[in-house]
Formats: sequence, C-alpha cells, structure tokens
Amino acid sequence: MKTTRGICAARLICLLLAALTLTSGCFEPGEQGAYTHDPTPLPTPLPTAAVTQAPTEAVTEAPAEAVTESPTEAVTEAPTEEPTSAPTEAPASEPAAKPTATPKPKPTNTPKPTNTPKPTAKPTNTPKPTAKPTAKPTNTPKPSGSSYVEPPHLPQPEHDSVPKLKSKSGKYSFYYENGQQINLFKVDNAAYVQAFFVQTSGRKYAELVNYAADALAGKTKVYSLVIPTNFGVVCPDDIVAKIPGSINMENCIKTELSYMASNVKKVSCIHDMLLHRDEFLYFRTDHHWTALGAYYAYRAFCRTKGVSHIKLTDREEIKMSGFLGSSWSSSGHDGDLLPKENVYAYYPVSDGVTMVIHEADGSTHTGKVVSKVASYMCFAGGDNPLTVFTNPEVSSDKVLIIIKESFGNALLPFLVDHYHKIYEIDYRYWKGNVISLANDVGATDLIFANNFAIVSSNQKIAQIAKIVK
Repeated sequence: MKTTRGICAARLICLLLAALTLTSGCFEPGEQGAYTHDPTPLPTPLPTAAVTQAPTEAVTEAPAEAVTESPTEAVTEAPTEEPTSAPTEAPASEPAAKPTATPKPKPTNTPKPTNTPKPTAKPTNTPKPTAKPTAKPTNTPKPSGSSYVEPPHLPQPEHDSVPKLKSKSGKYSFYYENGQQINLFKVDNAAYVQAFFVQTSGRKYAELVNYAADALAGKTKVYSLVIPTNFGVVCPDDIVAKIPGSINMENCIKTELSYMASNVKKVSCIHDMLLHRDEFLYFRTDHHWTALGAYYAYRAFCRTKGVSHIKLTDREEIKMSGFLGSSWSSSGHDGDLLPKENVYAYYPVSDGVTMVIHEADGSTHTGKVVSKVASYMCFAGGDNPLTVFTNPEVSSDKVLIIIKESFGNALLPFLVDHYHKIYEIDYRYWKGNVISLANDVGATDLIFANNFAIVSSNQKIAQIAKIVK
C-alpha cells in the first residue's frame, strides 16, 4: 500500500515538473511570433525611406529652382551638395527614432544654390545698347546733334580713291523692338541698317532677271541695278570693323551681278558712290538714299546704256526742311538722331511731264514727279502699284519698264528725261505680268532696280517671281 502511494506521489511530482517546464518556455529570435508583441519597430524600413525619398526631392526640386535663379551655379553646385548629404546622414542617425516622428528631409532645409552669392550681372540681364526705343527727343541730351554739320548735298570733285570715314565716338548700339534686337543701329547721330548677303537667295534673284532677259531677247534690253544701302557706303570704317558679321558690300554686289547672264546689262553704281561717300548720299534718320545718292546711280545707268546724263547742277533744286524718317520711327524717336534733316529734290529738265497713278482697285489719279513735302514721299508720289510717266519731248519709241521697291522712287525724276513712257511697277502691289506688259507697250528697256537687301530676301524674290513668270 505504502509502495503504491509512493509511486503515485512520484508520478504526480513528475507531472507537476513537466507542466512547469512547458509554461516557462521561450522562442528563438526569428521564429513566428518573436516580434508579435514587441513594440519596437522593424529597423529596416527607416533607412530605406531615407535613401529613396531624400535624394528624389533634392534632385527634382532644388536644381529646378536653382536653374531659374542662376544657371551657372545650379549646374556646378546643386548636384554635388544635395545627393551626397541626404543618403549618408539619414541612415546613420534615424533608425533609433520612431517612423512616425521622423520628418522627411526637405529641399528647403538643405543649402541650395539659390543661397550662394550670385554674380551681379545675370545672363538674362545682359546690358543692352543704350539706344532703346524708349528714348525721347525732348529728354535725351543731343551733343552730337547740336554740332552736326550736313555733308555737301551737291556733287563734289571725285576722290582718286575711296575716302576713309571714322566715327566720332567709336561706338555703336543696336535698337530693340519688343525686347528683340533688330538690325538697325546708331553711330553718333546717324542710324544704319546692317546688311547681309545670302548667296543662295542671290542666285534665285539672278535667275528671275535672266528669265526676263531670255523671254524678251531681241525686243527689250534688260538691265540690273543692285542699289547699295547705307551700311555698305557711308557707315564709318571703324564701326564696320567692329560689328560681327560685317560684309564688303561692293564685293557682294559684284558677286550678285556675276550670277546674271551675258544678255543682262549690269549697272554697278556702288564704286561711284564710294568715291563720294563723304557727301549727303543717305539720310541719317531714314533707311533710304537721298536725291544725290540716286543721282550717282542714274549716272552709272546712263554710262551703261551709252547715253549722256544730265548734270544735277543743271536741274532746278527744291529744299524741304524738318524731315525725320523711318529709322527715327523704328528707334522709338531716339533724341540722339536729331537734328531734323533737309530733303533735296530736283525737277526734270523736260517740260510737260505727266504722271498717272493706277491703284490696285483700278482707279487712277494724277500726281507730281516731285512734290514739295519734307519726306521721302516727295519722289514720284511714293509707292504705288503702277505709275505711268509721259514725256512729250521724247520720241515715242523710247519706253521703259522699271521693277522696283521704294528705293527706285528717287530715280524717276532723273529717268523721265530720257523716255517717252515709263511704267513704274512696285512688285509688292502690282498683280500683272511684266513680260506681257513689255510686249504690249513695246518696251525698249527693262530695269530691275532693287536695293541690296532684296536680293537676299526669299520673300521679296517670291513676290517678284509672281510678276515675272
């Protein structure tokens, strides 16, 4: 009995010891349930967030701001500061903190290129020429204008070689319109239009002249007069040397005329004008030439044609004062271009010359070969689609057609003394065909008289093509 009780008691003790062993057991780290009740967060997510988020914000936002403020510093500093600081510091210092309390690195807390000292002159604020369209004649000092002396407006003895011209200030400045630089610039108290020559366009222009010469072969002599602009004749030599992209206009005109066929009579007037470049050949406040400039071109045409020209001093002169032209307007009324200019014009020597203007709508009205107005409009009534001049003192078998833009207007008071009829066509407004017109009126001569800029303008060449072909 005692033995049985002893055995039972021993078994009971063993059962109790087994139960105690089961209730005090623990899990190895890494088994399921090891971190179920552990309030400590996982250590891996925080460094991951620090690496993936901070660099993304630093690269996408901070450099974007830096580019608008200072392009130079944004390129050199932003990439080196931002990407290196966020990934290296965040993993080392943040894992012990709770994820909910960890602020994300922001680009605003990281030194940005925008706080770096910047140059005083930003590329977008490059100093602009002093001559801006905001200048007013009443508010601008006019030292050059007050001392201005008009060059001779009548022909002077021809120089043996091309005279040198030098500016007073040695400086030039381009004008701006709507924030964009235009090809108009000033030197002292005169405005000039920078000239360019595009050879591919020049060949297209020559092809039109050649086409007309071939189409009218045996009936009408075709002449080509490329009119120089002020940049190539009277712009001071020291300024031309300083302006990037400057051309030698005399050489360019020679090249242009070389593109034309042998049955085209080439009229070169630029050397005549260069030998008189210290005279009043172009206006200071307008892009056109003066009557004197046109006279030298007229003289060159007569030489090419083989007829005598009529001297300027044999013509009656009129003078109109107070002219401010197209360059004055484009400059925004820059006071440095003052004082106002004189306009000189010369009547034909023939009596009874008439002028009839044909408008685009078919209406007609009379005009004057020379008008008493202080404007470039004084020559041949300005720009009109078709103007017909009749000179009863010249035999009826002399008929001229001239294809021109505004530069050609100043030639008409000289040319009317040599033809019975002149048909002046402004290709920008006339809608007919010049080959048909030449055949209908029995034209003996046809002149292409356009300024140098036209031979490099595809737009203008296309307009001329519409009336030639």
